[in-house]
Amino acid sequence: MRAVPLWLDRERRDRLGLIRKVSIAIAALVVFSLIFMVLTIGVLCYSASENFESSYHYGLTISTTGPIENVVLLIPLPSRYNPDTGTNVTPFDLSRASLTNFDRDNISIRIEDVSGVPMLKVSADRIDPVYKNRIKPIGIMPGQNESDLPKPTHIYSNRSSEETPVLIEMELSMFDANPGHEIDTKIPVGTEPLFAPYRIVGNLTASGGPVDDYYVSPGSSGYVVEVPFILSFDAGDDNVLAVSTDFQGINQWWILGWQSNSYRESVRHEFTGPCNGTYPVKGILVTGEGVY
Repeated sequence: MRAVPLWLDRERRDRLGLIRKVSIAIAALVVFSLIFMVLTIGVLCYSASENFESSYHYGLTISTTGPIENVVLLIPLPSRYNPDTGTNVTPFDLSRASLTNFDRDNISIRIEDVSGVPMLKVSADRIDPVYKNRIKPIGIMPGQNESDLPKPTHIYSNRSSEETPVLIEMELSMFDANPGHEIDTKIPVGTEPLFAPYRIVGNLTASGGPVDDYYVSPGSSGYVVEVPFILSFDAGDDNVLAVSTDFQGINQWWILGWQSNSYRESVRHEFTGPCNGTYPVKGILVTGEGVY
């Protein structure tokens, strides 16, 4: 058996030592990467839980093309059934409501119980429409300051005309930032507030498109619902009272940017002439939007 030269044996040992060092370095790098990944995921999860927010949002707009008198409008509010009381409860409080273009001196707004269901009651002896002029934009020339431009002139009237063609909507919005739980945005029926009383009259299709005068995005899931509006007022035969109400429940959190999921409900209708009775109105409930 031939003897291995000392220099060759030394070279082989050096090579094996180098391979061993490289292997140890690679193993250490893999372990470090795994530890870093675990710590990063932990920090992100902790950050997400610390920044997790749930909230409810409600909006209402009302407009009338002419005066209406002896007005009582009972409009559905989001609510859910409380088995402890046997009644529906709403997450909203009018003390936190924001009102725009409402004549607060002459229009009463409160929440009223109707057969165990909270509804928004809008009442007044008379509600007049408000129209305004259309403001034309003024271009800013190079080097000109916006403060140098003439201030726009606002003109208001209780009737439509060439001078005042724009009908102003009355707006109400409410916000609840403390539901006390993560909102079930995938299956809100039976667990979360919805416009009530309601009945489900159809399903939304994944193909999207127009559904009962609403547009639904492709891939959306949810239902077509029907809720009652209880209205009583005197008006001209050609008068149009437009009511639109929207509601959203949303979860939000921060992981390298804000992410969210939600469910939302929309109901709107135009009532022509005087009204006195209960009017079923169709709307849509869209569920499971966003990131899960």
